[in-house]
Amino acid sequence: MGFHLSEFIPEFVHCCYRLNPEHLYTVIKEPAREVEGVHREVVQAVRAMLPTMGLTGPVVVFLMSLVPFPLCFMLNAQPWTRDPGVILALGVGVLAAILLVSYIAVRRETKPDPILYVMSLFMFSSMVDLIIALESDGILGEFMTFYLKEGEPYLWTPYGTMINYWDGVVHYGLCLWILYCVAHRRNYRTAGLYWAGSIINSLLVLVPGSVLGTFGVKPAILLNLPYLFVPLWIAFRLLRQQRPDGGFEPTSKLTSIWQRPVDAIFVLYFLGAVGVDLFRGFIALGCKEPLMDEYLWDHEPNILNPLAYSKVQMLVYMFYFVPYYAAAAYSLLYPGTLAWLSDWALLVAGAAAQGQFSHIGGSLHPRTPPEFLVPTRPHSRQVFWLLNLALLLVPQAFACWTNMATAKRKRNLGKNK
Repeated sequence: MGFHLSEFIPEFVHCCYRLNPEHLYTVIKEPAREVEGVHREVVQAVRAMLPTMGLTGPVVVFLMSLVPFPLCFMLNAQPWTRDPGVILALGVGVLAAILLVSYIAVRRETKPDPILYVMSLFMFSSMVDLIIALESDGILGEFMTFYLKEGEPYLWTPYGTMINYWDGVVHYGLCLWILYCVAHRRNYRTAGLYWAGSIINSLLVLVPGSVLGTFGVKPAILLNLPYLFVPLWIAFRLLRQQRPDGGFEPTSKLTSIWQRPVDAIFVLYFLGAVGVDLFRGFIALGCKEPLMDEYLWDHEPNILNPLAYSKVQMLVYMFYFVPYYAAAAYSLLYPGTLAWLSDWALLVAGAAAQGQFSHIGGSLHPRTPPEFLVPTRPHSRQVFWLLNLALLLVPQAFACWTNMATAKRKRNLGKNK
């Protein structure tokens, strides 16, 4: 086919920019039909180009995730990208273009998995967030300056920077693994639940924290909404899939909890985590008890940072993690067939890892105001690290424990058949 990529890309971007969403179905399903403002040759070119290049759906999704580096550099040099309304429209247009390309590529697959469309959006955004984090810390320059000034300026904050690092590294890595699983027809349930829990927590903190903080609301904040609701849909979709192994079961249902030492350790942790999350949640709500004031200013003053991200994270722990911890402790004390526990352990492990990484990083980042940094006294640092590392690492250990027990049970069921 006689076309040059350098000529094709500007034409395709122009096509996506002018695309009316109500015409998308017509453009893809009936490419020979004329649609105002859309060049049907562009769509036909994409569909003809992909097979000749040997590009499968997952490969195309991966390649699209590399586009943000040249795209952001180019957009940053344009003077018309300094308007908040233009940035919102530009973001919507770029996301529509990504979905269009991924749909054209993925629909050629045999029984295409809808997760590929999701990965195309989230891997692209992960690279954008990595660029933002690197620019915020001065490692890169002149890539996303326009967006940090007029789009989402709160992403420049220490907490926003840590969220972006996590998204650009961990979320991107999880998406790559999911792509690998899809390409090789492997099950991605474990990675999918962990990824969903992690990104849901990040958006539950980022969006309310940005609204409540000192930066105000700009139109571009609306671009975050799909990144909250789509992972929720993915999580519900994966949770509805019935586990063939029946889920996690403790070593023995009939013995006392004290005869199950691993389960007993996790029960003690869950009860302690309930107390810690309630304690820090009341601090975030403004409780002035002397013990809470002492803990606040001696160990975690960042909870009262006016940027509000740590405060919102404490409230997320209080209202969402505490019920899970209580239910998990009860289920280990009085076990039945705990089909739900291994799945929810993955969701909460992802959320805890993301939340604690951002909270710890935001409390120690050089750009955090000195009055909200963790005090340098050895005792203050020791308590801070001990408490926050426990809240980070133990949920990971519990997720591993429950899922390894589930896998072992599945192998035993296979041997007994």
